[in-house]
Amino acid sequence: MALNMSKTAALFRTATTEVVVGPAPRVVGTLSMLPPNCELAGDIVEVRLDKMARPFDWLKHCAAIQSGGKPVLLTVRLRSEGGDWETDDEQRLELYKEGLQELAAVDVELSSVMSREVVREAVRLKKATVISFHDFEKTPPLKELCAIVEKAHAIGSIAKVSTMIKHASDVDVLRSLLRQRWEKPICVIGMGQAWSKTRIEFATLGSCLTYGYLDKPTAPGQISARELVRRLHP
Repeated sequence: MALNMSKTAALFRTATTEVVVGPAPRVVGTLSMLPPNCELAGDIVEVRLDKMARPFDWLKHCAAIQSGGKPVLLTVRLRSEGGDWETDDEQRLELYKEGLQELAAVDVELSSVMSREVVREAVRLKKATVISFHDFEKTPPLKELCAIVEKAHAIGSIAKVSTMIKHASDVDVLRSLLRQRWEKPICVIGMGQAWSKTRIEFATLGSCLTYGYLDKPTAPGQISARELVRRLHP
């Protein structure tokens, strides 16, 4: 299995555990309901707060997951990038700040007007940040994706690029993106039902994270975290 060629790693820390992200692929299990009613497969649990009817004690449930040994990655995804949160507003920023007090990491969109403020708070608290880019229509050219990764790395701990695959040539573009030498970890995801296998392949080529669902899929072509663990951590 190929290792990620980035020079630095990101640390997802809890009170009792530390997951190193970068040298080898980590499986992220995506959760769309609290409290969880399923097996928490994977190395990291992503809580998609935008996807759920947010319980008043959501942070307590997230902290309980971390107490069980799994770092939590908090995501409050904007609708414009595939989530269910309507506007890039002050309430979303407060949720991120609240989450950072307890949780290991957050994911915020590169395009978000609040991304730098979220990262400043994460840096202050020594927490990891995933800076994400999504294109649900296409896979942009390699040059454009490289520029996106550079901008994301200038802000946060990990650059995440998720694009729609329509042709085999799109897979080649994403493979080429992974082959670049990056200073920080990079996560690359190819969306589309016909291209689910890339969620395994890209992890073996250097993508530091690969995402699978815990309770229900949150992106086209997503497979279960349990299956990813079986394939990547036999």
